[in-house]
Amino acid sequence: MIKKILIILLLVLAIGGVISYVFLHRDSLALISPLFAGQDQTDKISQKVSQFHLDFTKSKELTTLEKVPRYLVYNSDTGLVYYSKGTGIRMSPASFTKLLSAQVAIDLIPLDREITVSEKSVDKVPTVLGLKPGEVLSASDLLRGAIATSANDSAQALADGAANAAKIFPSEFIYYMNQKAQLLQMTHSHFANPDGLDDQNQYSTLEDIAKLINNVQKNYPDIVSAAKSDNQDIQQTATHGKYYLPNWNGLLGVYPGVSGLKIAYTEEAGYSTIITAIRDNTPVVAIVSGTGSYLERDRAVADLLDAAYLTKGLPPVRVSTLMLNRHYQVWGDLARKIRSEIKLTHDTAAK
Repeated sequence: MIKKILIILLLVLAIGGVISYVFLHRDSLALISPLFAGQDQTDKISQKVSQFHLDFTKSKELTTLEKVPRYLVYNSDTGLVYYSKGTGIRMSPASFTKLLSAQVAIDLIPLDREITVSEKSVDKVPTVLGLKPGEVLSASDLLRGAIATSANDSAQALADGAANAAKIFPSEFIYYMNQKAQLLQMTHSHFANPDGLDDQNQYSTLEDIAKLINNVQKNYPDIVSAAKSDNQDIQQTATHGKYYLPNWNGLLGVYPGVSGLKIAYTEEAGYSTIITAIRDNTPVVAIVSGTGSYLERDRAVADLLDAAYLTKGLPPVRVSTLMLNRHYQVWGDLARKIRSEIKLTHDTAAK
């Protein structure tokens, strides 16, 4: 009898231990499976998935870009690659990550959903909008902040807001980002956060990023629209302050036919960009990763566009340093204004 009681007590203790462990580690367990926590969102993230394959049969390196470690330019309709280098090399995706987290957020919530900004969302390194905890903004505004301005606080707030609305933990949101990547057959990628800050568990390749871009173009017009937006600022309301939304795409308004898509920078990734363009009804995507400056990045991607369109008999645009420096001057003036206003707001709040 005593032996039976002891066995029962041991079983109760074992079950209690398992329950306690799951509760205390529910965030990390959610990275393994959504069954450990919130409602399963697999059906929602599986609705908008398009496959894409690159054709490298005619690809070659561009001699003028010898110092650029990774680049890719291709026809986004056919997948035909014109020029490429280092497309299978593992790299930090940096803010290209926001194209994935934005897709998952849109899968989970409508863009008119109101999101309350949390303390976690604003604890970010620049680029940031300067969001404040407790503010309430629409998912649509946060999407533009994350894509056009590449603001880390905006991307985090959008991801956290979508997770909260879907009744899942933030770590589960990351789980679904990786599930979405698998559905897109991004087999050489893994993601650890929604904003793209460097992490040893966050990596991708240009070939995988091309699959991500295709899915944006085919299934997420709101992301495409956000990438085109420039200075569509968030106006002040009773629930939030005013926020500037400049578009840091270096070729937008400089190179004919450019419509997007995403800039990126971290120490590990270097200066990187994705450019989408259409000239003479030919849609082209150009990606550059790992350059040492804004200028090198934008000159390189402009050269890729010129080279791709030259194969179609179109004359090169030949974007000059002077053209880009004029663009950067406008950026610099606005960036200084934004930093000054953010500092003034923080100083006023501290008094």
